[in-house]
Amino acid sequence: MQLRTATRADIPELIRLRAVALEALGVDPGPAEAPWRNIARGWFAERVGDSRPDCTCLVVGGGPGEPLQAAGMAWVTYHLPDPRRPDGRRGYIDGMVTEAGARGQGHAGRIVTGLVDWLNGLGVHFVQLHASSAGASVYRAAGFAAARYPGMDLITAPEPAPRP
Repeated sequence: MQLRTATRADIPELIRLRAVALEALGVDPGPAEAPWRNIARGWFAERVGDSRPDCTCLVVGGGPGEPLQAAGMAWVTYHLPDPRRPDGRRGYIDGMVTEAGARGQGHAGRIVTGLVDWLNGLGVHFVQLHASSAGASVYRAAGFAAARYPGMDLITAPEPAPRP
């Protein structure tokens, strides 16, 4: 299957694949009318296509609007400058997901390579991501290593209660 840049016509499929990723991470995505899906529609609309030069989404699947097998995104994040990155830019890869029946076919590896190449083309050579245990081998094969500084999280609002 062909690797290509996502278009706005792919947004429903990107939301569907987001639900696939959430399920794989042990999070119940809820029903098709769950509020997060409408928010995700707007989120993707702001980032997919030519709307932002510092963000891209690559997909594997048919033509725009047809079923997707895999997807992943990358964007530029902005941090304080330092001697190694005088402009403070870093790349971040997120939203990596492959449909269960399409796993093990190299789709994720091709997407990661494409995203890193896109970031390199922007002059961004420091790339970060968070890896699930299922995806870690894909990232290691692409040259990623454990982060120098461990990540930490702080959640300042209560998480919504699980649906009955």
